[in-house]
Parts: sequence; C-alpha cells; structure tokens
Amino acid sequence: MNREDLYEFQTQMRALNRALKEKYDPLFSMSKKDFKGSLTEEIGSLFHLDPLSEEELKNMGTVAGVDGSVTRSGGAHPHYIELFQGLALSLKGEEKRVRRVYTPVLTEDDAMSAEKIHDRYLAEVELEAAMGILEESRVDVIIMDGGLLRYKINSREKWEELRSRCISEKVLLVGAIKDIKTQDIAERMGKARAFYDREILAGKLDRGELLLLAERSKEEAGEMSKEAAGLTSGFYRPTDHWEVVGLDVLEEQKDHLMTLARLLYTLTPRKGRGVPFWIDVVDKRVKVSPADLQLLMEESMDRDMMERFFVSERDRRV
Repeated sequence: MNREDLYEFQTQMRALNRALKEKYDPLFSMSKKDFKGSLTEEIGSLFHLDPLSEEELKNMGTVAGVDGSVTRSGGAHPHYIELFQGLALSLKGEEKRVRRVYTPVLTEDDAMSAEKIHDRYLAEVELEAAMGILEESRVDVIIMDGGLLRYKINSREKWEELRSRCISEKVLLVGAIKDIKTQDIAERMGKARAFYDREILAGKLDRGELLLLAERSKEEAGEMSKEAAGLTSGFYRPTDHWEVVGLDVLEEQKDHLMTLARLLYTLTPRKGRGVPFWIDVVDKRVKVSPADLQLLMEESMDRDMMERFFVSERDRRV
C-alpha cells in the first residue's frame, strides 16, 4: 500500500468512525440503570437465572446438541463442490450423522438457486440428525446451534416433522443463539428498527439476567416473525463478557423457557464465548476440514474430473 492509498483509506475510515459515533453514542452511553428503567410492560420483563443444581441437571434427562457444517472446494459458480454434515451428539456419547454432497455442475442450478439449496441442505442435515438421534436413542432435550426460525424458512417440511415429534414425545427443543440478528426491541421502543437487539442489549444486562419480550399476537408481529412461526424467544447474558445471547423455544413449550434458559446458562463457561460448552464440542466434531475434502476428492474421483471441475485457477497458481 503506497502513501496515497494509506491517506485515502484513513480519511474514509475516520469519516466512518465519526458516523458510527453519531449514530450509536446515545445508545451506548445509556447506563444499565437507565435502560432497565426504560423497559415497559409492552417491551418486556427482566428475570434472574440461577444455575441448575446437580439434582436439577440430572432430572433434565439426556441432553443432545445439534450442529452442522459445510466445506467447499473449487472456484466460481458452478464449478465447486460442497460437503454438508449434520451431527447430533448426546452427553452420553450417542450420535447421529447425516452427510450430503452437492455441486451445481450436475444439477445446472443458477447461482441464486444454488445459494438457496446451500441453505436448505445445511438446515436439512441438522434436522435429519436431530430426528435420527430421537429414533435411535432416548433424548429429553435437544439444543440446536442457532435460532430455530431459519429451519422453517429453509426446510419447512422437515422442520415441522421435528417440531411435531418433539411436542408429541415431550422432548424439549431449544435454539442457542450466539449472533442475535433481530430488531424486535427497537421496534417495541419506537426506534423504527434503527438498531439491532444485540446493539441495544450490549452491556445492558448483568450476568445471569434474562430479558423476556412481551408477547404479541401473530398478526401484530407480522408473517415473517418468530411469533408467526410458533416460537418464543428471550435474551440473556451468560458470561463475564458484556455480550448478550438469545434462545428460541417452541410456543407449545414456553412454560419450560425459564428451565431451558437456566440449562443453557449452566452449560456455558463463565469465561467462554457465550455458547453452551456442548455445542462447542459438537461444532468441533462435525467439521470437515478443507484438507479432508481435498483428500476425499483425490481418493474418490478421477484426477481429470477433479481438476476439470473442482480446482480453481487460484489453486493452480505456483
């Protein structure tokens, strides 16, 4: 980077910094006390979470975590291959894996369709893994990595199948959300959805504090809302870090939300990144490394086929 480039980028980044301060300073300067004082019944209520005792944890029964991964090799659309894997793993060590391979070369999907298929396959391998462990093992609680709404959006049929099974078999289902992307609080506070919930809540809750948003009708919330999807949500701070995370539960199981929040809180290391430790375990075990994918292609495909379709120009450079 030459001096002229450096100067121009610095000028633009300083302007960006000023714009961010102008937008967010009033929000970030609000104290915990002022924020909590601004919470009305129409917005939500605060609760304190206590960790589950050993006896309570034992009474929860068998807990399983579910996560998925996707690994890609190749170049631009359509010349790439993706490996999807879903893993459901119980604290007893019982597991169910679901695997899928995809390339648009064979299906002739356009780039937009391929992106939708990517999202659908990732959701499906996770949902199928969750249903698979229910078929093969006795599981009482399933923790999904991330929010539950995306399953309805990306794989509605399989989502409804898992949902129905959990309700009928009395299996508690919860989504542990690390990256909050909703804007529900801003909307309820009349801020015209100007801020995301993670921005509003950053540094505003004490460790072990839970914010439950006030219930709204599905009509009031809108057809793309969690309420319309039959979900109930909350936000809580599980670690010493100021960041807040979320959880989703089924509307039919909302009476168990506090217990499930306490379970996630109990399973999350105080010095961790806000995720239940078992989800971190599943995350590590479900990943397929790029090196593994490369080895699989080399051992399973003709070299001519592999290089013709799935080796990018960048990878050919010496």
